This record gives sequence, structure tokens and C-alpha cells, in this order.
Amino acid sequence: MSMLNKAAAQVHGAVDQVADAAAPAAQWLEKQSDTLTSGSEKLIRDSSRYVAKHPLQSLAVALAAGYLISRLLR
Repeated sequence: MSMLNKAAAQVHGAVDQVADAAAPAAQWLEKQSDTLTSGSEKLIRDSSRYVAKHPLQSLAVALAAGYLISRLLR
């Protein structure tokens, strides 16, 4: 049983080391997700303003993009 306890203690130690090493990466990813979220919200807001100011140009761009995508997917 003593050998099993030693193995369990070593495994717990290894798991703790991995968790400690992964914590900064998790924090970095969380920070980046906040940055990406705010960037995507700004893109949506700017796009909406552009479409409201230039509806015909926006329609032309959408039609051209749809046409090109349909041609590429054939």
C-alpha cells in the first residue's frame, strides 16, 4: 500500500505542476478573447454604419461577393 501512496503522491505532484504551468496560458487566452470580442463588436458597428450610409454600394458588394463565392464553389 505504501508504494501505491507514493505513486499517488507523485501523480498529484505532476498534475499540480501541469496546472501551474497552464494557468498563465489560460489567463492569456482569456485576455485575448476579450480583445477579439471587442474587435468583432467594433467591426459589426462600423459595418452597420457603412451599410446605412451607402446602401446601394453595400448591395452591389454583397451581390458581387455572392456571385464570386458561387463561382468558386462550382
